[in-house]
Amino acid sequence: MVRRKDHKPTWGDADDGRVRVLLECSPHLSPSIISKVIEDDGYDVRTCEGPSKGHECSLLAQGECELVTGADVVVNMLRGPESDDHRVLDAVSGQRRPAPVVVEMTGPRIKQLEAHETELAHPDQVTIIKSPISRHDLIEGIEAALAKQADSVPRWGDGVG
Repeated sequence: MVRRKDHKPTWGDADDGRVRVLLECSPHLSPSIISKVIEDDGYDVRTCEGPSKGHECSLLAQGECELVTGADVVVNMLRGPESDDHRVLDAVSGQRRPAPVVVEMTGPRIKQLEAHETELAHPDQVTIIKSPISRHDLIEGIEAALAKQADSVPRWGDGVG
């Protein structure tokens, strides 16, 4: 199968009855395999390989992304343990009505997130799964993120009067 470079995934053909999971995953981590694991558990999945040379991230460049906006949960696996690039995670969290985020990480950034010592707009919407992760950890993280969202208090402007 040949992938077209200009193909941009959307939620246009998504199954309305399934939870939408956006997997943000670097190409070297085999996003197709991770996506299949999530799909096998009943979720509708789209994948974004994040910003790279020759690929502009619309979330970072314009402040909006159809995949992020349409997702029920965002799984962020873009960063390796040595990376200090938090731009995508920060941008997802900064959305007006952010989807809950599951983030896979190691190192001191975990302690910062757990202590809410971060610049994330909504750190309470972040579920951390520690590397290395298993299938069970991943699915459990998605379910925990969905539970957090269900338990969250509505924000002003969400139709609550």
